[in-house]
Amino acid sequence: MKFKVFVINLDKSVERMAFMQQQLEQLNIEFERVPAVYGKELTQTEIATVFDEPSNLAKYDKVLNVGEIGCYLSHVNCWNMMLDQQLDFALILEDDSILSPDLLSLLKSVSHLSAQWDYIKLCHGSKQKAVIDTLELDDGFSLSTCLKLPSSTRGQFVSLSGAKKLLATAMPIARPVDIDIQYWFQKDLRCFVVRPFPVQEADFESEICTLGNRNTTKKHPLKRIWQKLCFEIKVRFNRSKLPKLPSLL
Repeated sequence: MKFKVFVINLDKSVERMAFMQQQLEQLNIEFERVPAVYGKELTQTEIATVFDEPSNLAKYDKVLNVGEIGCYLSHVNCWNMMLDQQLDFALILEDDSILSPDLLSLLKSVSHLSAQWDYIKLCHGSKQKAVIDTLELDDGFSLSTCLKLPSSTRGQFVSLSGAKKLLATAMPIARPVDIDIQYWFQKDLRCFVVRPFPVQEADFESEICTLGNRNTTKKHPLKRIWQKLCFEIKVRFNRSKLPKLPSLL
């Protein structure tokens, strides 16, 4: 299995990078730093090539801020690197992560999974989602299917097939990357969740919040209610598309 560990990090976020490096070195995990896209430095022309406001508001109830656009592009860069290097899979981490001491063991377990997966979520957002089917892994971890994926892209495994599918549906950017991946059924993604979550949030100020908080962006409450209702209907309608758990080789 050919794989890499990528850490997304802004050039100016030296403290965060030192924090991640210390953890990964203690775990004896080699990694490659991927320079994050700083949304504030994107020109209007650069933004226009990847973002279209009408498409955004057709799929999401708020106009994305430049931090959210930069965050999405940072993940796009990782997916492109996977294709360029023909990696079987990658562990992609954001630089505000607290890593489980058993992460190396989990890496080895994932490398022994059959190739029937695209995306494995390692972190959770504000709400934990209900588990449907479960496969026990090593060191107390389990791999599960969830009808509704947790938010946050702090930590995830992405396979080569998953990177191709994510890139095929990425542009124009319409939703924050973590919300967009929750629409797995539109991307034909075979998604799973690891429990207990091996990647937790560290106590760093969010760069996205610094550039414009989702909670203070102009909202369209009726549209939000309608979109949430449509999502609930669609995700249940697509229950039959939930992938079967991969097997351990």
